[in-house]
Amino acid sequence: MILLRKIIVSCIIACAYSSAYSETPSLPKNIIEQLPKGYVLMTMQTADLNSDKLMDYIVVMHKEDEKEIYQRTEQAPRRPLLIFTRKSDNTFILSARNDHVVYTVDEGGQCDPFLDSGEGITVKGIFFTVENGVACGSHWTDYITFKYSSELKNWVFHKRIYEKWVMNSSRNPNADALVLSTRNVMSSKKGTLLLLQDYKRD
Repeated sequence: MILLRKIIVSCIIACAYSSAYSETPSLPKNIIEQLPKGYVLMTMQTADLNSDKLMDYIVVMHKEDEKEIYQRTEQAPRRPLLIFTRKSDNTFILSARNDHVVYTVDEGGQCDPFLDSGEGITVKGIFFTVENGVACGSHWTDYITFKYSSELKNWVFHKRIYEKWVMNSSRNPNADALVLSTRNVMSSKKGTLLLLQDYKRD
């Protein structure tokens, strides 16, 4: 069983490396200089993340030798999420980093729970959501949202929505193939602000 799981994950990683995610598209040179060594880009989004009317970057990275590390240690490396904010001189600073909000390659069973989740990162105003999820074997999504705090000049946890679907046991030929079996909503506690860099999944 362990061997089969390794083979499945190895195939997932190989596909991921052959995709566009393994390339480094047009990130500004100033950001590239600040990226952690030994990592390659998975995906990125540009948006005004702190309401200063300047375009910023959310970047998700993974280890270059992620496949070999997992095969050797049976522990997949974390995937850092980094926020780079633009300054008035058009250079960027690393304003926040979290290594726990993006799922690792081995946390989705047959699928990569981040690459196969859809958008990966979505942004709406001062909110951004990390979209983890799979739709092969198991069917679930784990969407984790953060919002910008002008008071703290940082991003704080806002909400997490976990949903899981199972096969529909109905014999109705018009019934949906899957039905929602679990929906958990976790919101930030009133009066408590959890910074992005301090957030960890349970």
